[in-house]
Amino acid sequence: MDMWGLRYGELVERRAQRQPHRAAIIFEGTTLTYADLAERIHRLAAVLDARGVCHRDRVLCISENRPEVLIAAYACSRLGAAFVPVNVASTPDELRFVLNDAMPSLVCIGSEAVTVRSGSLPDLPPVLEFDHWMREPADARPRQPVAVSPDEVAVICYTSGTTGKPKGVALTHASLHWNSINTLLGLDIATDDVALVSTPLFHTAALNMLAVNTLYKGGTLVLQRKFDPSECLDAIENEAVTITFAVPTMLALLERSPEFGESRIATLRWILSGGAPLPPEVAARWSAMNVPVIASFGLSEAGPSVTFRRRDEVTDKAGSSGPPALLTDVLVVDEIGQPVPNGVTGEILVNGPHIAAGYWHQPDATHETFGPDGLRTGDRGYIDPDGDLVIVGRNKDTIITGGENVDPVEVEQAILQHPSVAEAVVTGTPDPVWGEVVNLVIIPVEGRSLHLEEARAFLANHVAKYKLPRRISVWNSLPKNPVGKIRRKDIQAMLSNDASQHLNANRTVG
Repeated sequence: MDMWGLRYGELVERRAQRQPHRAAIIFEGTTLTYADLAERIHRLAAVLDARGVCHRDRVLCISENRPEVLIAAYACSRLGAAFVPVNVASTPDELRFVLNDAMPSLVCIGSEAVTVRSGSLPDLPPVLEFDHWMREPADARPRQPVAVSPDEVAVICYTSGTTGKPKGVALTHASLHWNSINTLLGLDIATDDVALVSTPLFHTAALNMLAVNTLYKGGTLVLQRKFDPSECLDAIENEAVTITFAVPTMLALLERSPEFGESRIATLRWILSGGAPLPPEVAARWSAMNVPVIASFGLSEAGPSVTFRRRDEVTDKAGSSGPPALLTDVLVVDEIGQPVPNGVTGEILVNGPHIAAGYWHQPDATHETFGPDGLRTGDRGYIDPDGDLVIVGRNKDTIITGGENVDPVEVEQAILQHPSVAEAVVTGTPDPVWGEVVNLVIIPVEGRSLHLEEARAFLANHVAKYKLPRRISVWNSLPKNPVGKIRRKDIQAMLSNDASQHLNANRTVG
């Protein structure tokens, strides 16, 4: 039996049949109705077909946020090709890796894809520029979409590469369909919502949690090329934005903007947050402004939806990531893979119909991560008495000092309670005596000073002695990837190489 609506993006086209005149996407002063959006999807599918894109091909997309990114994703789906969104800021070496791994038949680019435009990648497949695609010759008659099976790959999202070489997460039509069902059951997305998307669409949270599902529900997307606090506040106020996604760093930058004010965010019903631990005090401040920040847990390999905190528990259960989504099973296991009781910390395994098929062309990595008991997330946590998931840290980030395990997130959350600390990251560096020592890097709140011994004394009241940092540094900023995740490995390398002077005005105490 056919599963209507299973093909990736099919529900967007069905929405266009039901509500053709409603606003689908607002971008830089231009509004596309659902009818406009469907016409462009069909048109670009014809262009890709004329360019030789076939069933089971891959199409690379290198662009900042713009409507054509979504149009290309759904056009690829109509042809049965896999859509491969890539970071527009990728270096030539990073692009070469993805090109060699995905082997696309065509590359779509925005005007800001300078690496492609520079000619530093001479062996590129054919390139289609978004600024000119409407002038491409193609058969204007809409053709029927290619029949795809549920287990065919629809989207390949490459991991950020913070822990090694990027891996292409192969998301099938079925996994993306069930991810949408999970998200729509777990989040209160309404048909009249206006969703602001300013995080990159090459990131699965922006693409497959907020953008796709807002369109599935018939709401309106406000797209921004990239995040800018001032422009974000303008969009929220001028377009009456009701929902958005933001990593914690974005929330902090919004609050620090000189243009920030409660009146400017009055239309927001909620903010979905993910990608990094949400400090409880941040959630409390936004709740005080009547904007609940819904913490979530997810990862690319899960489509990404795994858990969502309940809106009515944003403040009361600040440390929780919420219960598993309705179609998701979460299991916490010990070092030998045995389930542990609720309240006991272990590795988090995830199971459900939304899990990816594996890593593109990487069978060993697939076998290691996608096991018979579920997806090995590499994250550590426990299930609380209410059945909610609480994230403690990551297995790979655990610091072992003097035979004791230290979870960086625990120390980070402790120091973030200090009123003068805006951001913090804890990492381990090699030590000939202790194996590893704990390092803390602090970003102070703008306009506030922080004495390093004060920070050490503050932590001594919150964490065990063996968890106290032996080295504390104050930096101006932290290295992050384009979606706001802290690059722990980069910080670890800086500290290991005694690079505490990497940023101007850094101060370190041993």
